[in-house]
Amino acid sequence: MADPKPRQRKFAPRSRTGCLTCRARRKRCDNAQPQCANCARLNLKCEWQAPRKVVAESYSSPSRSRSPEFQVAGPVSSSLDAWDVLPGDHGSERMHLLQYYVEAFVPSVQVAPIASSFYTSLYMPWSFQIEGMLDAILAISSAQLARRSQDADRAEHLRAVSLRHERKCYDFIKERLSPSGGLPKDTYQVTAVILILVGLEALNGVKTTRWISQLKSVQRILGALSPEQSIMDCVEVDSLHRHFTYHFASASLMARVSNAGSTCSAEQGLMMTSAAPMPGTIDPLMGISYQLCDLISRIQYVTASNPAFPLATEASFNVIEQGIQNWTYENPFTLGVDTRIALDLIALAEAYRLAALIQLYRTSPSCSLRIQSYASRTMEFIARIPPGSPAESSLLYPIFLAGAELDDETAIEQCFRRLEGIQKRNRYENVECVQKVLKEVWRPKLEGGQRRDWEEVVREWKWSFTLG
Repeated sequence: MADPKPRQRKFAPRSRTGCLTCRARRKRCDNAQPQCANCARLNLKCEWQAPRKVVAESYSSPSRSRSPEFQVAGPVSSSLDAWDVLPGDHGSERMHLLQYYVEAFVPSVQVAPIASSFYTSLYMPWSFQIEGMLDAILAISSAQLARRSQDADRAEHLRAVSLRHERKCYDFIKERLSPSGGLPKDTYQVTAVILILVGLEALNGVKTTRWISQLKSVQRILGALSPEQSIMDCVEVDSLHRHFTYHFASASLMARVSNAGSTCSAEQGLMMTSAAPMPGTIDPLMGISYQLCDLISRIQYVTASNPAFPLATEASFNVIEQGIQNWTYENPFTLGVDTRIALDLIALAEAYRLAALIQLYRTSPSCSLRIQSYASRTMEFIARIPPGSPAESSLLYPIFLAGAELDDETAIEQCFRRLEGIQKRNRYENVECVQKVLKEVWRPKLEGGQRRDWEEVVREWKWSFTLG
């Protein structure tokens, strides 16, 4: 009997002559104009020209643009006055919030003004196809706008709008769950909705472990995807992996102090595999630190010493430490951003590296003496990022870990002022959570005693919040 022929995978080459939509999604295009078969099937905008701004015209009236196009987002406006005027009817209000999402929300959370953000290039098209995605975008847009509104009645209305769409998101997820425990229907969109809800938890300053449970659900979904799915839908899977990894790094920090800690062993944590990152990419949330955040997310699996296998725990610690120390990032100067943004991304990456080592060394008494100097160096890199820089949107992780280790009163004052500025600009409630915890950490020190440990404070208050 002849040996069966080995199975050969079919790879779809990236289209070089097709529409821009297929080229961005790395799909084969049939070159049919004005709309190719792929775009017609998925109800996508079939573009045959240079990328433009997401909204065809600058905002003047919510009713002027009834069908926003998903193109490249421009910089956020310095004033939110235009967004303060809410349309009277439901349809116009929805369009108003979609425009706010593209023109104000997305730029406020991105670390650099990039054209390849999954927030606009992927999530926006999905919102025109799947009602649950639309609800997620409307929920987080209205929640952020409520915090930026100067009118109390408008803010209350927007919070009600956000809550209504948030509830619809949970209904959307429940309706698509598989009774057998398999992948949910509309797998990618369900995953994206859950990740946006995690961001909503950060925006609302939720202090429960629900966001950690949500991330565990995403982890199970991504882990159940077949290799074929990851290859054929590489852009979609890569984007979801990136969004998940950003939030999962925060979960690794809170796993030690929450009741929803990971049940995985150290070996399982180290063997976890992430989707291979797209080369030459600046991540909208992590900048050039994607692979480092993947390492950070694994720290939670090596923090608990196992008396039965002490050498295994030490080996796991060493693997993480060497990975963080030896990690190298792509040169941002070659990735299409200007010099100022590139320098900020480098400073952000180095601040993350040092903060990751602080997090890791807190698990080892033999390394605790290094933490103080690493905290000072982290704050030096943070100081290189000017207030108002896009990179500031992802500073919460390093500024929290470094700030909690400061003893110098001048450094404490500088850290406090920086957090105040971030809170005024971003209006995320989890920033206020960080401020409150650090104030309690510093309080005894400023009164002539010893500062408290942040984990002790969070446990005492029974808090769990994301640093995303």
